[in-house]
Amino acid sequence: MSSPSSHSPTEVSPLARITRCVRRICLLREQGDAEEAARFEKIDFADALRDLRLALGPEILPESELRAMFAAEEKRVADAVVLSELLIPQLVKSFPPFPATVAARAASLPAGERESASVLPRSPAVAAGVSPMIADLLDAMLASERTGRRPLSSAKS
Repeated sequence: MSSPSSHSPTEVSPLARITRCVRRICLLREQGDAEEAARFEKIDFADALRDLRLALGPEILPESELRAMFAAEEKRVADAVVLSELLIPQLVKSFPPFPATVAARAASLPAGERESASVLPRSPAVAAGVSPMIADLLDAMLASERTGRRPLSSAKS
């Protein structure tokens, strides 16, 4: 029997796969895509749960723990959405607008030089005004938890 820690760094442990599936289901529900959430839960999550139980035994992760995991992820997703609604507009304001003259100058460069031109913005998403994905924000929040930093949404006013 293998343990979750026996996987190579490039492999995702069965428990980590379950956590990611739960997070994705909760995110889809929060975004109003209940149909895709149900499909993902029925297929991908069910496969991940089956794999986990085959790898670590049928008693691993009982229904009560799964419900608690879903409740915790639902709260994290809701917190991340609120946080993103507050922070993204502030972040977008902190980047200068993409001037038309820079765009025209970049467009006049030969195709091979456009990508390496230093006049282009650091991120095409920022230049286009596209907000980062909520899932990326969730991953950043979870990474900060692992390093001991507390997310801003848990701070009391």
